[in-house]
Amino acid sequence: MPSSHVGPQVTPPTSDDATAEGRIAVVRRQDRSTGSVLDWVQRVVGQGPLEVGPSEILALMAPMGWELTFTDGDATAGVVHPVAADRMLLLRYEGSRYTAESDRAPAAVPSGPRIAVLELIESGTGVLLRGDHELPLGPGDVLLHPVRGRYRIEWREGPCRRTFVLLTTSLFGRRPDAILRDEDLVLRDAPLAPAAQHLMEVLFDDDVDPVVRLTATQALQGLVAATVASAIDRGQAPPEPGLRERVRALLVERYADPGLDADVVARELRISRRHLFAQFEDSRDSFATTLRDIRLEHAAEMLAGADDGVTVRRVARETGFAGTAQLGRAFRDRFGLTPTQFRAAALRGQPLPTTR
Repeated sequence: MPSSHVGPQVTPPTSDDATAEGRIAVVRRQDRSTGSVLDWVQRVVGQGPLEVGPSEILALMAPMGWELTFTDGDATAGVVHPVAADRMLLLRYEGSRYTAESDRAPAAVPSGPRIAVLELIESGTGVLLRGDHELPLGPGDVLLHPVRGRYRIEWREGPCRRTFVLLTTSLFGRRPDAILRDEDLVLRDAPLAPAAQHLMEVLFDDDVDPVVRLTATQALQGLVAATVASAIDRGQAPPEPGLRERVRALLVERYADPGLDADVVARELRISRRHLFAQFEDSRDSFATTLRDIRLEHAAEMLAGADDGVTVRRVARETGFAGTAQLGRAFRDRFGLTPTQFRAAALRGQPLPTTR
């Protein structure tokens, strides 16, 4: 299907429409005023459900600093429904797929109010790409959007239904900027999700009693704050002697399983994700890079000893990669060659790189 790339061309309703770098002012205001962002979203959408196309979706995503690519092109369509609550705005989206990319700079006014964005996924699947990480997204997951830095979200299977929660980080007691780890950005099958979903249905009901609405708002804020707080690095216990070796042994044993990740390892070893990540605090490698390198070493071993009958797809499958594209990216980053080039060099008897 055709793709349509759209950059942030929406003009916010103030005179200082663009920054010196050409960024939209409403994106910059996100870092200074919670109220201005929430007002902007309400101005675009209004008070009730609204049918939207590419331009309206773009306008709504502008406060989050995203550049969008619409996989379905001009056929892109959806319905959005905003609900405002105390220091929080819910934005439910149901419709076509899109790709969102952000390269957010640090806040110009770090002491000012800031917006945190959480995304509760009800249907549709995709992937979050950030640094060396490629994190799958699916129903039941909660996505904590990074406040700064480059990341990309690709929604690959639809239709999509999810709810964005925009709220001030003052609810957390501390800002979760650079202290969110990449591994913590996606909470799979988050315990928060079912309870939050029930509370959001209450808030989306226009006829609900005001007292019930206030109670649901406070409960949802508490759930969200607890979820973000659990992902914030609050200082780790020192690495436990021998535990990192046990983690590595498990990775070596199970690396071929594409579903092997931090959640699986933590459950297997009966430790928390946080304690698992703490084992790598004094190492130059993280949990994710350790698993990636183990898989790459086995992939290189297969390719070095393989003839043309062993396909790159098979190597990817037997070393735990999601596909040839993921293997190819990681392989080039590590060895400076594609898997095909690496195998060709091995067949010619040329020296093989161990790193880039």
